[in-house]
Amino acid sequence: MASTLIVTSVESLQDRIDGSVKSFGGIPGIYVSLNKTQKSTESMLKTAGVKTDKLFFIDCVTAEKTRDDVLHIAPDQLDLLSAAVRAFINDIKGKKFLVIDALATLLIYNHENEVARFVKDVTNAASDNDVEVVAFSPTTKGEQLLKKIYNFFDKVK
Repeated sequence: MASTLIVTSVESLQDRIDGSVKSFGGIPGIYVSLNKTQKSTESMLKTAGVKTDKLFFIDCVTAEKTRDDVLHIAPDQLDLLSAAVRAFINDIKGKKFLVIDALATLLIYNHENEVARFVKDVTNAASDNDVEVVAFSPTTKGEQLLKKIYNFFDKVK
């Protein structure tokens, strides 16, 4: 499976996310939300006609647990976040995908090199387990980070 980094304008970000998640056609997926709550993310996806019943959410925005099927991890806990993604990858059988929404958001809470190490770890885990990865980042943030992580992805758009 391929890994893709999509760098897009803030204005186009949600449309690109909606289209990408929709393109997976209902196979199970992991959605790591770094800049919106799970509730908000799920609402936007549903509004765009995306089925969310097979999505497992990792919410890095909301601190309190609102649902049993949503994992809440603070954005400064990259090791825990990486472990959670790996656990989901191992637990979901068959074809699956991983979406990471707004990578540059991690720079608010972590050093650039820590974020790059996280991206490398997650993309390697996905590659080892035949999981398609789509990560998003707005064009306006984290240019140095993007330069460090481009080579961890098969494609950059």
